[in-house]
Amino acid sequence: MKPIVTWVVLADARNASVVVNRGPGKGLAVLEDKAWSAKPATGFSSEAGVGHSSAGPGISAVDQGDPQEYADQVFAKEIARDLEVSLARKDFDRLVMVSGPHMLGVMRKALTPPVRGVIVGEISKDLSNVPLDSLQRHLDDIIAT
Repeated sequence: MKPIVTWVVLADARNASVVVNRGPGKGLAVLEDKAWSAKPATGFSSEAGVGHSSAGPGISAVDQGDPQEYADQVFAKEIARDLEVSLARKDFDRLVMVSGPHMLGVMRKALTPPVRGVIVGEISKDLSNVPLDSLQRHLDDIIAT
């Protein structure tokens, strides 16, 4: 019988990686080929954009958005695409998302329905720098390691 493979995505706004559990009693192992680094946020010009009114001579400032938020969204989409491909190849059966609250929300929006369908748990805390043995304690309630 094939063991149930659970991937745990550990992410912050700049880096993400995957650790894997290959069934009860197998513990956690780092997947070396599943690591991502975000490209730095590129700033917009310091001047606000200007929008012209179609109903008269008025103009108004136009918000250019937040470059860091945009970079976070691009990074989350990159991770989501890779997870979707890996799920289609049946590289994993279940998924656990572990990230700080902001990045977890951004990643939720980027994930496709098939990937969302295999999520068995989320931890809204940045544990990306926690050693594997300590990380296992955080995950005990979600997966049987």
